[in-house]
Amino acid sequence: MKPARIHYPWLSTLAAITFLAWQFALANAALIPLDRLPPALQGQQNLPAAAALLLLLVMFDIWRFFKANRRCRAQLKQYQEQISELFDSKRELGTRARTYSDHADKLKMFISERLLETIEYDEKFLHFKNIASEVRHNGVISYDKAQTALTRAQQNCDAGEKQQYREAAEGLLYLWDLLDLSTTDNVALHVANQIYDCEEHYFQAQLNEDTEPAPFEPTFMMSHALRRALLPITDDADALGLNQGWPKRGSYVDDKFNIQLRTDSEMLGNVNHMVLLIENLVNNALFYSQQKEHKNRYSRVAISLAQRGGDVEFRVYNRGPRIKEDERDKIYQLGFSSRRIREHHGKGLGLYFVNEITKGFEGSIGFNNIDNREGGFTLSVKLTNGDVFRHEFEIIVANGRPRVLAGDVEAQSGKRLEWSYEAPIASIEASPQASRKPQLISELRAGEDSIHLDAADSQVPRWVLEVKNRKRSSKLVFTPLDVRGVEFVASFETARSRLDNQD
Repeated sequence: MKPARIHYPWLSTLAAITFLAWQFALANAALIPLDRLPPALQGQQNLPAAAALLLLLVMFDIWRFFKANRRCRAQLKQYQEQISELFDSKRELGTRARTYSDHADKLKMFISERLLETIEYDEKFLHFKNIASEVRHNGVISYDKAQTALTRAQQNCDAGEKQQYREAAEGLLYLWDLLDLSTTDNVALHVANQIYDCEEHYFQAQLNEDTEPAPFEPTFMMSHALRRALLPITDDADALGLNQGWPKRGSYVDDKFNIQLRTDSEMLGNVNHMVLLIENLVNNALFYSQQKEHKNRYSRVAISLAQRGGDVEFRVYNRGPRIKEDERDKIYQLGFSSRRIREHHGKGLGLYFVNEITKGFEGSIGFNNIDNREGGFTLSVKLTNGDVFRHEFEIIVANGRPRVLAGDVEAQSGKRLEWSYEAPIASIEASPQASRKPQLISELRAGEDSIHLDAADSQVPRWVLEVKNRKRSSKLVFTPLDVRGVEFVASFETARSRLDNQD
């Protein structure tokens, strides 16, 4: 920008000097001959005109001065604004620099802490691996002695003790296989190699009936692995049917678990590897489902065993925090753990072993985040006196939690809905909008209270009905259940499907 300038008033100054010199010459004619002046200036007859011209020149210079002065002031103001903006930007840059410096320091501290944790974890893991390797190397003789003693004990004991010795032998073998996994450099390859050995013996036995027995059992039943994994963490094994002719198809429920056995499958490989996989998935589910903020009286760790095509499908659901998308691949990494509750920190080994064993079985592992659903709902209530009541309402989700919004009674909106009747309830027909088939709850008797869970998904019920029947009256309470959680899904080829795929 070109700087503004204030010019000196040369015109008025020179005009004033000329005017004064002219008047001086006229006043001192003896000093300066007047004949040297132009004829128009030799007298005072042009004095008004000269004074007027001088005045105009002075006024012109004054106007030009004020104009330049305004331009200078405007430019000075602009410079001041630019200087202020410069100082403001400098202060802002300084503030940003300090903020970024603080963030950089915090980031350095965070990276340093994580790095130290990683180094410490690696050292502990290597130390553990070395210890396991040393235990395995030096414990071979003791292991053989213990297995031999347990085998002889099974042969010489009565029928009541045989089961106990067999489970002890299985537990000792399980411990030995864990030491094998902890000392191997590639868990997935170690598991796969054992499956290939089992596959060879299994195929030979299927193709040649007169083949000599394999030196080890090449197959196992998936339900047997599930039973082995559940026994150590079950409070009441009888409630889950673990000690009564297991396995049987059906449902098994206790305070912790809701198990659905739809089918059973014969698998190739080492049963202990599958037991370890199931144990880690179930223990992970138990940890989150038993936290106070996620636990409720109707939630269970849901386990299902089914078959889809030629694959066996194993599912584990638990109430708890959902897995973030940016952690989808990290959860299987060695040392990564999302457990940050108070002072409890996971070791980052459970899901790592799950993923490696799954790869060894040439299967797949994934998870689904379970959310609450919105939708309309209708209850048709029939009383013993023949009256029928129809209630329509909405299930909404507020802050992630399910709530009920009644269309007829706004005051009843909230966690649950309640209705009172002047006669006992005989039957109820529940019709969720998302389901085409209504659920009928019948054979309700006067004087008996009962609780009825959503039958559309017996493992993850989304609502509960409480019926409080009296002899001459009744009360009905509908409560939507918070089902937010995670469901892990693991899929593996069965022994038969592997054989068919080889043909």
